[in-house]
Amino acid sequence: MNRSNSSLSASKRESHPSRNLLIRFILGGTTLVVSISAYFSYQATRNMMLKDLRQSAFLEVQRGGDEIEEWLHVRQVEVQTLANTSTVRSLNWSVAEPYLKAEIKRINEFFFFQIVNPDGSFSNTKVGRSNKNIKDRDYFQKAIAGKSNISDPFISRSTGIPLIAIATPIWSNSANSSSPIGVFHGNVRVDHIAEVVNSLRYGTNSYAFALNSQGQAIVHPNSALMSTVEKPAPSLLKIGDRNLNAIAQQMVNKQQGIELMEIDGTKKYVAYLPLQAANWSVALVIPRQNIESRLHFLDLIALIVGGLTVTMITVLWQVQAFEQAELKKSKTAADTANHAKSEFLANMSHELRTPLNGILGCAQILLRSPALPNQEQYHVNIIEQCGSHLLTLINDILDLSKIEAKKLELHSDDVHLPSFLQGIVEICQIRAKQKGILFVYKPAINLPTGVHVDVKRLRQVLLNLLGNAIKFTDQGQVTFNIEVIDQPSSDGQTVKHRLRCTVEDTGIGITPAELSKIFLPFEQVGDKKRQAEGTGLGLAITRQLVQMMGSDIHVKSQIGQGSSFWFELEIPEAADWVQSAIASSEKQIIGFEGGPYTILMVDDRWENRTVITNLLQPLGFNVVEANNGKEGLEIAIALKPDLIITDLLMPEMDGFELIKYLRHTPEIQNIKIIVSSASVFEADKHRSLQAGGNAFLSKPIQVDELLHQLEQYLNLVWIYKQSQPDEEKAKVATANSQSPQLTPPSPQVLQELVTLASKGNFNAILKWADQLEETDITFAPFANEIRQLARQFDEDLILNFLTQYAMKTV
Repeated sequence: MNRSNSSLSASKRESHPSRNLLIRFILGGTTLVVSISAYFSYQATRNMMLKDLRQSAFLEVQRGGDEIEEWLHVRQVEVQTLANTSTVRSLNWSVAEPYLKAEIKRINEFFFFQIVNPDGSFSNTKVGRSNKNIKDRDYFQKAIAGKSNISDPFISRSTGIPLIAIATPIWSNSANSSSPIGVFHGNVRVDHIAEVVNSLRYGTNSYAFALNSQGQAIVHPNSALMSTVEKPAPSLLKIGDRNLNAIAQQMVNKQQGIELMEIDGTKKYVAYLPLQAANWSVALVIPRQNIESRLHFLDLIALIVGGLTVTMITVLWQVQAFEQAELKKSKTAADTANHAKSEFLANMSHELRTPLNGILGCAQILLRSPALPNQEQYHVNIIEQCGSHLLTLINDILDLSKIEAKKLELHSDDVHLPSFLQGIVEICQIRAKQKGILFVYKPAINLPTGVHVDVKRLRQVLLNLLGNAIKFTDQGQVTFNIEVIDQPSSDGQTVKHRLRCTVEDTGIGITPAELSKIFLPFEQVGDKKRQAEGTGLGLAITRQLVQMMGSDIHVKSQIGQGSSFWFELEIPEAADWVQSAIASSEKQIIGFEGGPYTILMVDDRWENRTVITNLLQPLGFNVVEANNGKEGLEIAIALKPDLIITDLLMPEMDGFELIKYLRHTPEIQNIKIIVSSASVFEADKHRSLQAGGNAFLSKPIQVDELLHQLEQYLNLVWIYKQSQPDEEKAKVATANSQSPQLTPPSPQVLQELVTLASKGNFNAILKWADQLEETDITFAPFANEIRQLARQFDEDLILNFLTQYAMKTV
């Protein structure tokens, strides 16, 4: 009873924080959503109000511009009317003078009227006839060309007063006249225009100004910007204020608008508008607060809402932070433990693989010795098998660690796809036959012949899915379907095929609750008997491998009717898969052609140096040893060897430093360098090659790989052990033909051997070979064959051999 209450209390404690977290999440989310909605509503309302206020300010400028336009238009009509009178057309100043002076008094807007001859000489109502000439005036040139115009303000040559000329051509009464006979214009002061411009206001401290076509001020509150006889007006296009320069440029370009910019050290709105009657523009400068002061109440409401939002979220965050503190401590502890585990695995890997290098290397040396007695050879074989098995276990543990740390990498090779799939199918057919169920293989007829894929990982994925299907199916069948789901697509020069692999069974099925957990590590579903057959890592690792290949595993299942697993892969086609599949020569190397080569072996462990020395000296190499990088560098400079094999982790000077010094020493910088290390991390491999190494050789060292790299970097031509004479071959062939065929054991034993081979348990296979040989002498040839295959540690080779006999006995 107490135990029950304790469990219930613990359950309540666990659910209480979750419920509080949900409530806080809902409150915080609701507050945040409402606040965001209010913020965007505020921004939309503010923008609309500001737009209306800006438009109102612009209308004030437009009002002033319309008033000036109307006044100029009336004056222009008056000038054109007078120019069409017969008195003005006569160009007789003595006749026109009294008439025009009377018009000056009647209209009372003009300063004077003036008649100009085509040569630029003129007479006006102020000075009468003048000996001056205005032929260079822009307004005269436009009018004599037949175009009425209103000039920019100028200093009158006859009066010295700033005026504006409203000029129009004088035409004769003759219909044949195609050009004006003179120019008539009325000059007005800028006073009325200044009065209109100065009347433009939009709140306190606002002011208006007008510019001519050159950016000079017609009207401006700053008198220093206005033209006088003594000092011409500066153009606003050339003054120091960059913002006024920009506004003046837009006004000269006859643009209009309203902009917020910094003028005289404060932000102001500038509304500007061009005139149509004259080539001028009018602008109104308004302090920012004059327009935006009406928005202050709206801004205050937004500030209050924002403050309430921040306060609410801060309170919720503080409460949540208090509860998250303990979770953070737990996570930190878990991360520390995980990091320590990774460090431990990495260090232990190096420490374990280094002595294994000596064990397996020495075993390979002894096995290559022709003088080794059979009894000792048997024990050396056991040493090699046990060492290889230990190496396999270490690699499996590291693979699991890499998957958890997301550091596992794929290594693709070219493979003949149909035979690869057939090998998997044959293994599964035997397992299915043993359970008494049917195994159906449905390959697509358009499967690509060769593909480039990580064979080891794809085989692991397929065997896991198919093995699970067979494991959980007691009756019916398991179907393996592989199809090409689209046409090959070309990516540059590589053709890719998209394949779908489907595994279906008629087994016990999976409940919906269990479907969500089957891909979790150490999760097992089904009855206890079947759970005992595995570790619960299979599907988790399988899914992660498929995800690394760029896809994912999908599943659907129904209790009592079966399950279906499928995934899709995009796999590049391998055009040269035949060449990639060619096996290396099996002949025994006993030497090489040409002069002797010196190899420098740099390693702080004597067993590693001994392996290399004992492997290479019998072949004719001169091997020199060094204990560390510093000693290796001194020997390399003195001897100038043909090739250097170096470890990475060493005292005094490690392998990376040694490579660096070698590549920066002129007399030895081109020596070939092979980096040999027990490190399992790809980063160390890439770093060593980037530092200047030519190749990477993993420990424990494999003889074939070492010899292959020596052949490549020293351009060697190997000398092989001579084969038997033809006559002896014939005798052996005759003897073999007369010898009895290999006699396989029972199907049950074959199935057990296939299972062991698929798991890579070569040590157990060797024990079975000894047991078969002891049981019945007729099994001796078969036992000897699988013994030789097991010693090669080639999973595919031994599986193919066993499968052909297993299929015959089915």
